[in-house]
Amino acid sequence: MRRVLQALLRLVALRLLRVRASYSPASVELLRQGRVIVCANHVSLLDGVIVALASPVPLTFGVDTDFSRRSKIASRGMAALAWLGFGAVVPVDAGSPFGLRSLLKALDRGETVMVFPEGRISETGRPQPEQPGVTWLVRRAGAPVLRVRIRGAERSRFFAKAGRELWPRIEVDF
Repeated sequence: MRRVLQALLRLVALRLLRVRASYSPASVELLRQGRVIVCANHVSLLDGVIVALASPVPLTFGVDTDFSRRSKIASRGMAALAWLGFGAVVPVDAGSPFGLRSLLKALDRGETVMVFPEGRISETGRPQPEQPGVTWLVRRAGAPVLRVRIRGAERSRFFAKAGRELWPRIEVDF
């Protein structure tokens, strides 16, 4: 029953958010094998939700502590997505190594981890420098990295920093 609900929710939510996801066969195979670090550009507040809904496998998300614990709306939304089977959330703080170590343990258990290597939402939609913690995680885990590209969400007036469109079309490429 949960799988049916999950599939229905995925279909409806991606349609409502105007998201088109595309997958290369190699990416899908890599994700299904597990123990992968998924890295996506960060252009809006919707990015994590979009990637969780579009991913063919559940992901363990590294999420900023302020957002994951202190924002009531965000924490409840993430808890709902986790309960529905879209993945788990690990709070990550730039000033503390515990979150990254938890992500490393998830990789060691064979889970697939999702991080935004830029560590913050881009003002322009263009890639920002990657944070050193992501480099540490990649080097320490020795897991393959899958790059995901999000386009269009940076134009959202409601969810992006400099967006001008009410409900833009969004593309996610795995």
